[in-house]
Amino acid sequence: MAPRASPSFWHQSFPFTCGAAALASVLGHLGWQPTRPRIEEELELWRESTAIACPGAHPFALALAAERRGFRAEVFYAGSRPWLWPHIRDRHGGVASEGYRMIERDLERQCTDSDVPIHEGAPSGGSRAAGLILTSAQEEAGADPDPHWVGLWTREADSRVADPLREAPYRSPRSFEQWWDASGFAGTRCWISLAPRSGSTAATDTRTPAAASPAPSDPSAPPPTGHGHHAHHSHGSGLERRAWSRAEAIQALESPQRKATQDPAQLWTRIHLKPGEVVVDVGAGTGYFALEAARRVGPTGRVFAVDLSSELVELLRERRDSERLSQLEPIQNSLTKVPLESGIADVVLLANVLHDIPPSTVSEAVRVLKPNGRFLNVDWKKIDTPGGPPLSIRLTPEEAEKTLSGHGLHRVDQWEFGPWHYALLLERSQASLPSPSRGTK
Repeated sequence: MAPRASPSFWHQSFPFTCGAAALASVLGHLGWQPTRPRIEEELELWRESTAIACPGAHPFALALAAERRGFRAEVFYAGSRPWLWPHIRDRHGGVASEGYRMIERDLERQCTDSDVPIHEGAPSGGSRAAGLILTSAQEEAGADPDPHWVGLWTREADSRVADPLREAPYRSPRSFEQWWDASGFAGTRCWISLAPRSGSTAATDTRTPAAASPAPSDPSAPPPTGHGHHAHHSHGSGLERRAWSRAEAIQALESPQRKATQDPAQLWTRIHLKPGEVVVDVGAGTGYFALEAARRVGPTGRVFAVDLSSELVELLRERRDSERLSQLEPIQNSLTKVPLESGIADVVLLANVLHDIPPSTVSEAVRVLKPNGRFLNVDWKKIDTPGGPPLSIRLTPEEAEKTLSGHGLHRVDQWEFGPWHYALLLERSQASLPSPSRGTK
């Protein structure tokens, strides 16, 4: 079963996953895209957020689970700690208090290491915009001995409530202050504030003014810090490079400013992409260039959107289906194989990846190009830019041309592609054509 895009509500699938389901609902409201089938996501969130086997989840662990998905989290509390120890002791037994306290201390250390703030006292201002609140199972303190998490995102006059025990979210006339006063479990009130990080694609239409995103910036302004962040470089060389996750790619590759600085329409117009042609986009990511190419080649053409990440291949399938672009075919590759026949492409695109892939991937990209086909390389200039890969691994146009000439390509055009990128158009020489035996079966 394919995951739902940006789920706004999760009814808990299991009796013990209220924290996971409430967290998923709020993250979905903020723009989170699940990366696996819903039940698997819910169980994974529960595994991450449950400090010990009990029907509940620890606030610190829930905050850390949100941070791992690219969101900013803060914990506010008023009352006793440890949070769930009275419940574990009275209802479940068999767990020593010191063992639970040790778990909590370890979670607190992880929060410190991950820059997750922990505050004593009630939240104020923008920290009330969206998050999780600890209640009883009946929403009133003392009504039921079980701890229960619900999600809230607030308006000026009311709240949108995602209660995992209900079938759908609902509106509450309570203000945040009233929810806080009525909440609690075992003498503790707790709120986990959640918000998208800078550069994310989160929805903000229902957030309070204090927490709203800044007004759109001038299109000529630099992209946000998240644009072009290359977390996968942390593993060393290109051969060790890991694939993007869906959340990383959406945050890094789809900032509002990118179209002003790297317009796919301008790129495809410059190289005269025509209806009926075949394009192979190696390192297609979220489809930033591939989707526009598919619209241009039309139903008589083909666009193969190739990426290392299974999550992004699935995302591309979802976007293909939503736009009814049957000519777009997402394909997962490896570092050493692009699973396509030799010599099928009129155009091969490497967009912002040449500095980051091994020679084996470049060879495969060249292999699928037709004789006299167009090979298009777009990459970051080797200058200081807001975002992008480290300067140490960037290639100047001359260095990129030298690298690609070693694969049988020669340059036919070069131009500035926005303020921070350049484009090279190359063709392959006859001597570089593969023998028939090199094709993929």
